[in-house]
Amino acid sequence: MLENTNKIEKKEELIEKILWKEERNKFNSEEVKVITDNIKKYLDKTQTDLALIEISMWALKLGSSDIHMDNEEDETYLRFRIDWVLVDIMRFNKKEYKLLLERFKYNSALKLNITDIPQDWKYKTELDWKKIDVRISTLPTQYWENIVCRILDSSKTILNFKDLWFYWSTERIINKSITKKNWLILVTWPTWSWKTSTLYTILNKLNTRDKKITTLEDPVEYSLPWIVQSEINDKKWYTFPVWLKALLRQDPDVIMVWEIRDKETLDTATSASLTWHLVLSTLHTKSSADTLDRLINMWMKPYILASAVDTIIAQRLVRRICDNCKEEIEKTNDEEQLIKSMLLETWMKSVSVDQIKLYKGKWCNKCNNSWYKGRIWIYEILNLWDSIKEIIRDWWTVQEIIEEARKNDMITMQEDWILKALKWDTTIEEVLRII
Repeated sequence: MLENTNKIEKKEELIEKILWKEERNKFNSEEVKVITDNIKKYLDKTQTDLALIEISMWALKLGSSDIHMDNEEDETYLRFRIDWVLVDIMRFNKKEYKLLLERFKYNSALKLNITDIPQDWKYKTELDWKKIDVRISTLPTQYWENIVCRILDSSKTILNFKDLWFYWSTERIINKSITKKNWLILVTWPTWSWKTSTLYTILNKLNTRDKKITTLEDPVEYSLPWIVQSEINDKKWYTFPVWLKALLRQDPDVIMVWEIRDKETLDTATSASLTWHLVLSTLHTKSSADTLDRLINMWMKPYILASAVDTIIAQRLVRRICDNCKEEIEKTNDEEQLIKSMLLETWMKSVSVDQIKLYKGKWCNKCNNSWYKGRIWIYEILNLWDSIKEIIRDWWTVQEIIEEARKNDMITMQEDWILKALKWDTTIEEVLRII
């Protein structure tokens, strides 16, 4: 026990040293000045509709998922979240921000005269010949109302199944799971890990005219052809459990429940999977093991868990090194020690440290001097095949279940990262910070 504790402490120390030495490049786009000049020009002429289009267009062009407008005492900062990192774009004075705030509220049908309570809704716009949904959230703060806009671009969210970065063995497991007539498939991990993209992509693969697919969402983010999409509304008592029971009377083949938040929703989703429906849903947990723990803590009996749940997909996003400017770097002694430790932990003894090459980016316009361009998924897939179901019914511990799964096809998050590191897709610092 003491030896294991010392190993963990040593590993944590190595991770801390590597991240502390990490060299970070600041996002530096030549296009920022163009954005700033255009927006200022439109605001000077009080053409707020054009200013808003300019902000949205450049956010989309730079690959931003969110637009933030954060208030300080005298100024408001416009920031874009690009590859999950917030980037400063420009500043507004209070007069300019007032014009933008009113335009945002007007476009999304929010009440202009309400400034002391949060509001949220969305509006549609067309940018670069693409229809985009923008979801608006306002929050009263010490100085004024903050705005955050989520850009919902269906062309990026509904992906080809091959674009989800599944390793071949995990792709085989997922393909087998989603072709079954029933069972419950859970996609897990914290907020903003693109669980929605995974769910929508699976639905897109299942979407044929011989199936009825029904969703229960909060809110409906993208319209999917041939799929019946419904939206909960807590103000009218259209909660997940109430709506899900009504949805089951619609004779669906496949059901997607946006999120399992409570025992009642879990019980209804489980019952649906046991009565010949394929059910897809999400749960906020860190790993496959945590998901099993969470389900049991929500009073799901082990024999029900074994009979209802088929696959747990834990996922996380990491930034991808820019292909245009990446170059190989020498591993430090700390990095070599950490990689050796991770290889031993994951039973990948056949892989040598020399096979794992480390890269970093240089400077280029394509990645705006940030070294990263786009993101990739890292997965941990737990499939509950027959032997796993038996030991769950026998009340084995979660750790014993995971160890049994790893004797077969299960790939842990660390193993998936190592496999992707062998393909030179990301950096060691990025993975250490995310996992």
